[in-house]
Amino acid sequence: MQSEKPPRVSSLINKVLANAPQPNDIRLLAQRLHDHALEPRSTPEETQALVTDLGYRNIAAFCEAAGLPSHLADRWQRFGISGEMRQVLLLLAAQRRAMVEAVREFETITHVGLDDFMRERGLI
Repeated sequence: MQSEKPPRVSSLINKVLANAPQPNDIRLLAQRLHDHALEPRSTPEETQALVTDLGYRNIAAFCEAAGLPSHLADRWQRFGISGEMRQVLLLLAAQRRAMVEAVREFETITHVGLDDFMRERGLI
């Protein structure tokens, strides 16, 4: 006797197959599932540190500014972020630090208050 899958699993499989019209898409979907479900994630504390480094008070504020749904912020606060998202946030943080350094260098040369100007607008 063959055991039946729970209805939610069958529904999920059907949705995956319906959205993957080419065999290569199924491989990509399997990789995505693996990356998000099995690969190591950043801890919630590491995630909070990353968004703080980007200038946000917490994960929810970052998600709101990025236009991400609140349930995503809840999930990140509980489970952290994927390795892929961690790399994206690290890139953004590195670019932000480079901008801060460029502003400092500009101000030492010109004595113009670019730092204050950009800080008031939340750019650095």
